[in-house]
Amino acid sequence: MTLTTILLIIILLMMALLVWTIQRIQLQNKALLESERNIAQIKNDMLEKEAGFQQRLDKDIKEAQKRSNNMQRNVLKGQIGEQFTPFITDFPYNPSDCRFMGEPIDYVIFQNLHECADGNVPIENVQLIIAEVKTGNARLNQRQKIIKQVIENGQVSFKELRIKHCENTEEMHVQVSA
Repeated sequence: MTLTTILLIIILLMMALLVWTIQRIQLQNKALLESERNIAQIKNDMLEKEAGFQQRLDKDIKEAQKRSNNMQRNVLKGQIGEQFTPFITDFPYNPSDCRFMGEPIDYVIFQNLHECADGNVPIENVQLIIAEVKTGNARLNQRQKIIKQVIENGQVSFKELRIKHCENTEEMHVQVSA
């Protein structure tokens, strides 16, 4: 074998190696491009999902704000209604006999107190009524339930409180009498 033949064989081998290397690089480039396309698709999917999530979040926030505003309006309407209850047309008691407290119960009603004081009805027709005004689906709270039970149990009394003033010390004291 001559030197020229050996060189030719070496050149052919090198060209074959070069072609093989180029093919490998092309395959790697193709795989890399496919990976980049997949990454781009994943990013696009994530952006779409994020946009959808943001839209749902915005919608849910608006709905929650609307529910909150409605609840606040209902509470406000209820509070206003509580104070104006004695002036509703079919209210069964004389508004002048009603005293609004608001908390823990809405009204103490001294039914027929004015009429009795004026001598128009006997004391047997006078009644002390503890009243709570509710609207919609509102229910008695725990303190109101306790007050109701205390009244039903007859655990009610009348106390007269006397303020005593000590002239020497300028102190005041409260004395409870039955």
